[in-house]
Amino acid sequence: MIIINKLTILDDKILYELDSQNKWKLDIEKIKFIGEYTTSAGRLAEDWFFVFADTIDQWWQAPSTAIDHEEFWEQLGKKLNCELAPNLFASTNWATRVLYPKTLDGQELFLLIKSEPKPKTFWQKLFKTNNDNVRLELTENVKSLFK
Repeated sequence: MIIINKLTILDDKILYELDSQNKWKLDIEKIKFIGEYTTSAGRLAEDWFFVFADTIDQWWQAPSTAIDHEEFWEQLGKKLNCELAPNLFASTNWATRVLYPKTLDGQELFLLIKSEPKPKTFWQKLFKTNNDNVRLELTENVKSLFK
């Protein structure tokens, strides 16, 4: 399978294609929020992502390496009638930020919610492999966009 990893704008849609089997399309006029987040993965893996949503329960994401940043953000900004300026590129830790709508620009996008740890097996305790007790949740300000 050939890896494409490309995020583009065609007409009034955002298109992401990782490969021929994994792709998504989103109508720009339906976008409720655009955000960015970074992880601490660093050079070992993708660590800067962009998130797009048109519904509260389904988010679409693409890694920063899929984007021709200058062209993509300028083109999308024109379609949304605002300037979009991602700025978490230098972050080396967990960080989130709303890019759009401008009323929430710069605010936190996600919260990390920790739940009670699940019972661990002997091997999970020994190798500390149980990280299932953390999930992402939208902040209240971002959730309010869907009301």
